Amino acid sequence: MDYVRFQHLFQAEGLRLGQAAVTDMDAPVPSCPGWTVADVVRHSVLMYTDATGQLRSDGRPEGRPQPGGPSDKGDLLDTYTRAHAALVAEMARRDPLDPVEADLPEAAVPEVLERDGPDPGTVGFLARRMAREAAVHRADIEMAVGTPGPLDAQQALDGIDEVLGVLLPAHYDGGARDGASGRTIGVHSNRHHWRLTMQRGGLTISREPGFSDAAVTGEPAELLLYLWGRRPGTVVSRTGDRTVLAAFRRRLAASMV
Repeated sequence: MDYVRFQHLFQAEGLRLGQAAVTDMDAPVPSCPGWTVADVVRHSVLMYTDATGQLRSDGRPEGRPQPGGPSDKGDLLDTYTRAHAALVAEMARRDPLDPVEADLPEAAVPEVLERDGPDPGTVGFLARRMAREAAVHRADIEMAVGTPGPLDAQQALDGIDEVLGVLLPAHYDGGARDGASGRTIGVHSNRHHWRLTMQRGGLTISREPGFSDAAVTGEPAELLLYLWGRRPGTVVSRTGDRTVLAAFRRRLAASMV
């Protein structure tokens, strides 16, 4: 996917998030235990504001909203709308290859046979991250208020690659001792394959099908939300050692914080 596509996806998904949130700001969000729709909106404001600051040459903007405010739901939605619009505008004026302060260290991205997506530390990488965050949190809110909409299949496939090739490696604990240690997990969707081996020394990833101790297969959108912990295992097909898959999912959850 190219930079313009990421921009368009962020703009569209961010607008849908705001539109869904209006329905019921007090609704609990089952996919984010302990949060309401308003909490998801606040979280999104913070992410957009930080991203805008990363893109601006003068650094992070002053007056960064705090997690607890604003308390008024109308003010919060107005703040969200402004934060979204500011990031859309900032993305539009930047080149995807421009450097930015990287939230994820480049060293955290493992060697793979075929790595998709823009390089860490670039505007394009940040745009990809924001498009994905907006899409997943839009899904959170729509599921909470009872109006879940589809995720774009191409975006979902790219999101799966980002989860497995960027987020998980960035928080990978090579010293962890659990059911996934030393084991290989396969992830498959629409003829796309990822094989991850959880070694003590680091994570290795292949984009070719092959042996795995356990595997998960599904349609792109459902598989992406499963990997993000937003959907139960019943929406995908799971084969092999369930202990391995349970440990794998716990590691995924740790990489999302």
